[in-house]
Amino acid sequence: MRYELPHCEDKPIWDIWLSMYRLPAMCVADELGLFQALETGPECTEETARRLGLNRRTSEILFCMLAALGLIVRRDGRNELAEISRTYLLPQSPYYWGPLLRAIGSSPQQRAGLIRALRAPDGSEGATPGVASRVWQKGQLSREDAERVTRFMHCHSLPASIAVARSGFLDGVTRTLDVGGGSGCFSIALAQHLPEMRCTVMDLRAVCDVASGYIEAGGVSDRVDTLALDMFRAVWPQGYDGTFFSNIFHDWSAETNRSLARRAYDALPSGGQIFLHEMLLAEDGCGPITAASFSMLMLGTTQGRQYSFSELRQILTGVGFTDIQARKTYGYYSIVSGRKP
Repeated sequence: MRYELPHCEDKPIWDIWLSMYRLPAMCVADELGLFQALETGPECTEETARRLGLNRRTSEILFCMLAALGLIVRRDGRNELAEISRTYLLPQSPYYWGPLLRAIGSSPQQRAGLIRALRAPDGSEGATPGVASRVWQKGQLSREDAERVTRFMHCHSLPASIAVARSGFLDGVTRTLDVGGGSGCFSIALAQHLPEMRCTVMDLRAVCDVASGYIEAGGVSDRVDTLALDMFRAVWPQGYDGTFFSNIFHDWSAETNRSLARRAYDALPSGGQIFLHEMLLAEDGCGPITAASFSMLMLGTTQGRQYSFSELRQILTGVGFTDIQARKTYGYYSIVSGRKP
């Protein structure tokens, strides 16, 4: 099957899907007293989290979401109440919506999971109630789970993979290591569009077994293969002049991402390039709303969040990459690239 770009972008689908995190963010912020905490004046997220006994990582994700919703305003790294919140989300206001939000706001399960993550001690597993990160850290995944996760990732990545292949950003790269490549849709699209490209989908064994079916269906088995390898424990293969990560860095902390970037740097030859395909946050951390909502999804299932270009640039330059660039690709996505001197 030849991959072709759809006639319209998928932004509205992303918007509708991730809108499920908007109401819970407002409800939980009200229930935990975040709006009241900012009533007396601006405060940085870390100060508010410490004062309320909240987890710093999850608090940063939530405050970014609240800013994207227009419920708080961020200036010079500090959060302050927006007029809408001062009017409708403070208990002493005659227009307070709190009773309604707590009675028929978000679902009890959704609210409880978010509160549990926000109240978990910093660095604890309780801050990530989902299983995704732990599964990948352990390097174990059943065939059934691999098929389920791969289908999920493939459906939201396929249009973007075709756009990446046609963007020209990887032109000149001859061998690409697709780290955590899932179904292999990016490798398949690259091989279909660039006849000289050779790609390897590197993932856990169960995922590689599933990916082989997608690769065969894409008609590129002669130029796309798989490599079953634990990216955290095994030595990465050499001989590739491009290392590609799609929706990988948002699963992990900045510290873990530095380790992944270092592994890529060490495996690449001089002149080799790294490519990070991610949905970027604005530099001020105030949106866009769908990227902030994607971070809310990461809050419950991973150890990471969405990053801004500056944050990813700092990670890449910190391990030695130069010529860091960010370029839009498709929908809300961008590619951040760097080169090994």
